[in-house]
Amino acid sequence: MTWQLLLVEDEASVREAFALRLADQRYAVQTAGSGEECLTLLKSWEPDILVLDLVMPNLSGLDVLARVKQTAPNLLVILLTARGTVKDAVEATKLGAFDFVAKSIDMEDLQYALRRAVEFLILKRQVRLQTGQATERYAIGRVLAESSVTHAFLAQVRELAKNDRITVLLQGETGTGKQYTGRVIHFNGARAQKPCIEVDCPSIPHELFESELFGHEKGSFTGAAGRKTGLIEMADGGTVLFDEIGDLPLTLQTKLLRVLEERTLRRVGGAATIPVDVRFMAATNRNLKDAVAKGEFREDLYFRLNVVALTVPPLRERSEDIIPLAQQFLTRSALSLGKPARLIGESAHTLLRRYTFPGNVRELSNLIERAVLFCPGETLEAVHFPSDVRETPVQPVVGTAPLESTFTDTTDPAQIHLSFRLGESLTDLEDRIISEVLQRSDGNKSLAAKHLGITRWMLDRRRKTDS
Repeated sequence: MTWQLLLVEDEASVREAFALRLADQRYAVQTAGSGEECLTLLKSWEPDILVLDLVMPNLSGLDVLARVKQTAPNLLVILLTARGTVKDAVEATKLGAFDFVAKSIDMEDLQYALRRAVEFLILKRQVRLQTGQATERYAIGRVLAESSVTHAFLAQVRELAKNDRITVLLQGETGTGKQYTGRVIHFNGARAQKPCIEVDCPSIPHELFESELFGHEKGSFTGAAGRKTGLIEMADGGTVLFDEIGDLPLTLQTKLLRVLEERTLRRVGGAATIPVDVRFMAATNRNLKDAVAKGEFREDLYFRLNVVALTVPPLRERSEDIIPLAQQFLTRSALSLGKPARLIGESAHTLLRRYTFPGNVRELSNLIERAVLFCPGETLEAVHFPSDVRETPVQPVVGTAPLESTFTDTTDPAQIHLSFRLGESLTDLEDRIISEVLQRSDGNKSLAAKHLGITRWMLDRRRKTDS
């Protein structure tokens, strides 16, 4: 692809020499001899990259940069100077310059900056494409919500999506969907068209943490061959989600806290303070309050992150969602694996209803994918699931206390106790539970289904099977 480039340089000989060299690098180059000519050209045409000389008569490069950013804020601008100062570089960064490089005969720094700019433009186009797909994929209306718990949870998600500057701490067990929730919040808010960058805190080596998050300048350490834009700066205008923030070492927590407090960053080896317009979210399966008490997590960082804490409910607390989610995962897995499975059989229904899913939604997804792989026909049955899942003790727990002493209209079904009769089958025991709950619900099937942790449809299907 040919990238459109506007070169602004007041010295004609330098302008022509640079234009020829850039054309050889397959850039489509137009030139301007002054800041005024540049602004006139930009009224009718916007290039991909603007290379702008810093020192020019009348309008300086900084003057032009300030005006350009008012009318074309997304245009990448590289400032070119033969005698720039640190002060100029800082001012250029504040005004929104992409890079600030030294003018040289071999154009080495400029060519490196242009390669970085092209990489950035390609990334932006990829993000734009993926963002359009992600906006549809993570639309709140597409989130499965059969249970009242999930409906209440999604109401909170909608409010957080509307308030796009509030820092959110996503809490919950492993596999509940904390990252997914973060994406839903991002892609249903005002920042949806901007990047959503996830930072896997435990996976970043300690010595590279600052460079990865904040970026670095050329020569700031051994191996720093050029300037690098950090993940936070790349997410400008969008969202940064720190996954497993509880695993971040204390030394690195201090460095992150400064960015959250000041909303600015400084590249490693850089002098300029760069403002960032980013929404921060963090996810953890740890109890950060306990970690603070143990001295394992900074209290000030905890308070900075815990502006709004949102707990993603475990799957066992929203049992009505299990079968709809399983059906969704079944369809997806069958398509990706090229298998004929499309239905969840009665034995698989029963298995999924009684299993407690310690790994939550992630475990459900993995179990369905495995079952689809071993299912030769259209219907998924219990036999297609792993033996350790099939042999999991039945819930609710069976005890010896009399039933009538434990059930009230608000009792959790998991607290019902039954006397087990020798020779009684699992199906008979399940039928006794359903009959007792129906009786104590005065025949109200909706209330009975709620007590049992299943849907009304599932209850009717179970009763129909029994009869």
